[in-house]
Amino acid sequence: MPMFRVAQVAAVATGGWLVYCGWPVLGLCVALLSLGHILTDRLANRVAPAPAGEVPGAAGDLHRSSFVADLHADVVLWRRDHLRRNRRGHVDLPRLGEGGVALQFVTVPTKMVFTPRLQRLFLSDLFFWGSLFSLQRPDTWFSTPARARCQLARLGRWVGRSGGRLQMVRSRGELAELERRRAAGEEVVGVMLGLEGAHALRAGLDVPWLAENGFRVLGLAHFNDTRFGGSAHGLKKRGITATGRELVRELERHAITIDLAHASPALIDDVLSMGEGGELRRPLLVSHTGVKGVHDHRRNISDRQALAVARGGGLIGVSFFVPALPRAEVGAVAETVCHLVDLFDRAGLDGARHVALGSDFDGAVRTVVDAAGWPRVTAALLEAGLPEGRVRLVLGENVRRFFAKNLPAKSAKVTKG
Repeated sequence: MPMFRVAQVAAVATGGWLVYCGWPVLGLCVALLSLGHILTDRLANRVAPAPAGEVPGAAGDLHRSSFVADLHADVVLWRRDHLRRNRRGHVDLPRLGEGGVALQFVTVPTKMVFTPRLQRLFLSDLFFWGSLFSLQRPDTWFSTPARARCQLARLGRWVGRSGGRLQMVRSRGELAELERRRAAGEEVVGVMLGLEGAHALRAGLDVPWLAENGFRVLGLAHFNDTRFGGSAHGLKKRGITATGRELVRELERHAITIDLAHASPALIDDVLSMGEGGELRRPLLVSHTGVKGVHDHRRNISDRQALAVARGGGLIGVSFFVPALPRAEVGAVAETVCHLVDLFDRAGLDGARHVALGSDFDGAVRTVVDAAGWPRVTAALLEAGLPEGRVRLVLGENVRRFFAKNLPAKSAKVTKG
């Protein structure tokens, strides 16, 4: 019996024993731990109601013939069978197929505090409670590296059980292989790895380990300030530190792309300055965000910073949830995309070549579609007046081209975590 099932049985048995001993409330709470992962998943990962109606035929045809890429999803954070269609959450293999997704980024988050003033107190870490309610190994209750390794192992099992329908993409060669297989009509989805938040870099989990284990994107910040720099949600929202500058240089040496999503404005400016000063040669990524020119929220990047990323050859990934969007409608995704394209065009760039999509599926947010609903995004982009060629770029061709250039030529040997 898998350890998770053993833990479920133990929770139910312990809860029953407590009820028998005269502690009914405590016993019920302990017994509910056996279902905690289901209840949390259902409450956290929802989809906004959508108007009835089919996707127009032209939009469907365009979508099916496009390379569709999603720059951000937290799918392996959740304990569910990702090989069958689920009634909870946003992503699983059947829905990726229904949505026509060619390349899915799987991002590993490891910490989220509900108050930045007490970020070192484990009781304020929502991932402590998530690990506990999911009946994960006790080391994941307190350790961010253990959480990263747990999610990496979960992804490995998902890919291994997929029968070849999921393919890891860690190098330019593997990306080309994915394209060849899809061109031959195979129903295969590429998977790329990212780490959300550099705070997990400790206790043996370092940049060389990330590179060896297939991580190709690293977000410098998530929901708390770190020794590397500030978060948009943090207490001080500071810029980059001396330790952060060394981390950025090491990421450059290991061909890991820097993701500025969730970073404080000061941290974004400091990393951009490193690029302008010649310290960085690789383009930058903002994997899942909105822009302040459409919706002025701390979660979103400013128009000035988005333009600086684009001028450096980078990509801005538009996300699928409020407050990244001004409202919970798929049309708001198209509105944000068109705003960015126009902003970049007016600056003398080919604007559509620097915009992508990063859903933030399974990120404990309510999104405008789930993975099966990607054709509705294509329809919204067309309805907003974006030409078909530019829609293809935004849907995923930009992501394919970006990583065809910036991935290492070959994958490093994978080590055991």
